[in-house]
Amino acid sequence: VDDDMVMATKQRICRRTIVDTKSVRRRKRCTWIRSSLSAKTDAPNAPFSRLAALLAPICWASGAPIARALLSTAQPLPSSALVASRFAVSALVLAPLLAVDMRKRTKGEEFATEGLFRAAAELAFYLFVGNALVTESLRACGAGHAEFVVNAAKAVAVPSLAYLVGIRVSKATWSGAAGVMAGLTLLTGAQGAGGATLADVGLLLAALCFSAHTQRMSVHAAKFDALPLTVTKLSMVAVMAVTASLARGDGSAISSAVASKEVLLLLFLSGAISVAGGMMFQATAQRNVGAAESQIIYATQPVWAALYAWAALGETMGGQEILGGAVILLSSALSSAWDAKDSEA
Repeated sequence: VDDDMVMATKQRICRRTIVDTKSVRRRKRCTWIRSSLSAKTDAPNAPFSRLAALLAPICWASGAPIARALLSTAQPLPSSALVASRFAVSALVLAPLLAVDMRKRTKGEEFATEGLFRAAAELAFYLFVGNALVTESLRACGAGHAEFVVNAAKAVAVPSLAYLVGIRVSKATWSGAAGVMAGLTLLTGAQGAGGATLADVGLLLAALCFSAHTQRMSVHAAKFDALPLTVTKLSMVAVMAVTASLARGDGSAISSAVASKEVLLLLFLSGAISVAGGMMFQATAQRNVGAAESQIIYATQPVWAALYAWAALGETMGGQEILGGAVILLSSALSSAWDAKDSEA
């Protein structure tokens, strides 16, 4: 009897040990997921970081009118070649700045490099796949519809992803996301409705890729300097995009298009301002501002794109579009101010 009791006790202890071990493993996995999707914030630098977060979509939005100008030239680039060219130019623009920065640094001030290429490769993958999906989806739907689906999905996906893994998302961010959704509906109007189902699938997958890029950027931006991280990431995207473009047979189209000085100037502006500038501001902003809060600020991109189209291309904006843009800007501003107040408390 004593032997049976001892054996039963041992079995209970073994079962309890196994359960406790599994619980520890689950807690470790949850902790790793949370740490991999969130980043620490630095309150003293938060105001400048929020300004950088606002400048990022302003830069990104400039790509829309420049792309339209490129597509209206005598020898327009194919869409895949246009994406490849923009990323290649952006990497070439920032590379000299990185070289100068490295020469100015003294011994002991070198930026962190351990894990830099792995982090850049991850971010580059999200960007490349997202841009490729948008490019293919635009073959079956309008630009206004694509803009609505991608931006609306990102506004919801980034804070939702954080919430699902247990990261606290402020009420200000949820309120901002709701306001952005309402504003996007007004801004895009009829263009945001309808569309091809298969194109919508591609656009939603693209939005998930961009959302993952924003989430992971908060983690990597806290570990690495903005310039080396951005240059390495854009260089990798450029290699992927150029390879894919050449595989599609765009080589001759690129050669003939870049022979024009007008095309070269537009490509330089697009790569330097829209891609390089926007990505640098994003990497700078997300060193101190979380992904969910940043995304509400990034959601103002369609407003700036509409303003660029009005100023540079003479496109008109109706009352509904103006109201939608105002709702987006107001929602983003109030959400950011609310979050800033909470972080100071």
